[in-house]
Amino acid sequence: MTTVPVQEPVRLPMAVVLVGVLAGLAVAAGVGLLTGVPGALLWPGLCVLAALVLGAVFVLGAITVSGFAAGAATAGVVVLEPDHLPLVLAGTAVAALLCGVAPGWARVEAWQAARSGGPPAPAPRWRTDRVVAAFLVLAFPPVFVTGAVAFVSWTATR
Repeated sequence: MTTVPVQEPVRLPMAVVLVGVLAGLAVAAGVGLLTGVPGALLWPGLCVLAALVLGAVFVLGAITVSGFAAGAATAGVVVLEPDHLPLVLAGTAVAALLCGVAPGWARVEAWQAARSGGPPAPAPRWRTDRVVAAFLVLAFPPVFVTGAVAFVSWTATR
C-alpha cells in the first residue's frame, strides 16, 4: 500500500497581506476624500473592502488570523452602520459556507493529520465543523460589538 504525500499548506506571510490591505485602504481613502465621498459612506466602505480582502484570504488561504481581522472589519461596519448586522451576518454565513468547500482548508487539515502522526486519510471535501468554526470566527466581532453598543446605549438612558 502506497501513501500519497500530503501537500503542505499555502504559506502566506500575514505581514505582507496586512501591508497590502493597509496600502489599498490608504489609496481608497485618499481617492474618496479627494473626490468628496461623504464620510458616512466612505468609512463603512473601507471596512467592507478590508473585510472582503481579509475574508478572501481566510476562505481561500485557510489562514485563521485573517479571519479574525475580517471579523474586526465587519465589526467596524456594524459600529458605523448598526442596522446592517443582518446583512453582515448573511455575508459571514456565505463566507463560512465557502470555507466548507475551499480546497485550502482540506489541504491544511490533511497536513495537520499527517504531522500529528495519525494514519493518512483523505480529507473530506466538506466538513460541517469547519463551517461552524469559520462562522464563529467571522461572526463573533460584529455580534459582540452590537451587544456592547446596545449595552452602552441602554446604560446611558438609565
